[in-house]
Amino acid sequence: MHPPSRPGWFLWCSLSLLLAACQKQAAAPAAAPPPVPVKVVASHAETVPVVNEFVGRVAAYRSVEVRARVEGILEQRHFVEGAEVKKGQLLYTIDATPYRIALNDAQADLARAKANLASARSRESRLAPLVKENAISQQDYDDALTAVKQNEALLAVSQAKLERSQTDLGYTRVQATESGKIGATLVPEGRLVGKGEATHLSTIDRLDPIYVSFSVADRDALILRRELSSGAVKAGAGGSQARVYLPDGSEFERSGKLDFAESQVNPGTGTIALRVVMPNAGQKLLPGMYVRVVYTAGSRPNTVLIPQKAVSKTPTGHVAWVLGKDNKVERRDLVVGEWFKNDWIIERGLGSGETVVVEGLQRLQQGMTVAPSPWQSGAAQAPASAASH
Repeated sequence: MHPPSRPGWFLWCSLSLLLAACQKQAAAPAAAPPPVPVKVVASHAETVPVVNEFVGRVAAYRSVEVRARVEGILEQRHFVEGAEVKKGQLLYTIDATPYRIALNDAQADLARAKANLASARSRESRLAPLVKENAISQQDYDDALTAVKQNEALLAVSQAKLERSQTDLGYTRVQATESGKIGATLVPEGRLVGKGEATHLSTIDRLDPIYVSFSVADRDALILRRELSSGAVKAGAGGSQARVYLPDGSEFERSGKLDFAESQVNPGTGTIALRVVMPNAGQKLLPGMYVRVVYTAGSRPNTVLIPQKAVSKTPTGHVAWVLGKDNKVERRDLVVGEWFKNDWIIERGLGSGETVVVEGLQRLQQGMTVAPSPWQSGAAQAPASAASH
């Protein structure tokens, strides 16, 4: 057997060395990927207000219709439309001539009735001793006594007629029965009013304080009542308070207090009507205005909170990544409530003191090892509010 030539020998050695290197490289284990850097923060628990938002409508605290209570020609209006009026202020005058005449007639009837009664009493007093002496018949005395009673009744009728005439004459001066802002006059001067009905002349609205009404779904009302009964929600300081946001988005400077809750559910809408009373010295709130009502029903103690950025929304709900043992992450399904400031309220799925990932969520997988570092919230924080999601 002849040894191989020098060039063939070199080729054979090169192939052998290359094959051995490949086998050694294949046998070496693959290097583990570096841990994914993430930012983490611990969940915390605190007492948070139970806040919901509604669309409310403003209504006057009291709305009084000014009406003509007697028939006659409307002579004059004594106020500026849209101005503030005081209780007892003269608003309109109605032609009083027929009512002054009626009053004079009533006074004359009253005087006549008094005179007739005095005459009847005088006659009865003269006949009283005579009937005891049998100087006159009993029938004559009885007739005199009956005349006294009849004239007493006629006097009472005359007094009632006089009082009615005085009242009707007073009604010719239409006065404000409530202080507030008066609207436009509905009837011009010179028109006949009060014929057959009390003609509506104008309306006075009391605007300070003022009402804001809104409706809550019956289901939400039952849940809140159950939580209040169980102690999950405390109706302490700040409860049953409402803040109002005007149509331009600005917040009304004063808060209101719940003063009425309907005792039955509206069958057409499935809602319960609520009403808050608001101070309204500047009269920024006007009847008929639609506003946004942020209503605080109470406070919920020991509520778990995590930053909004730590919660991801999926087709099946909300999830968060929780840091576990050996810096391995676990996906956790959550039941969330509302936003509170910049945090989510966590109703189920997470406890206080657990570490959640806030930044670096996109690359995470179940059981992946991460390199955590503390997360710091941004300097610019949204104002405290709560919104349903």
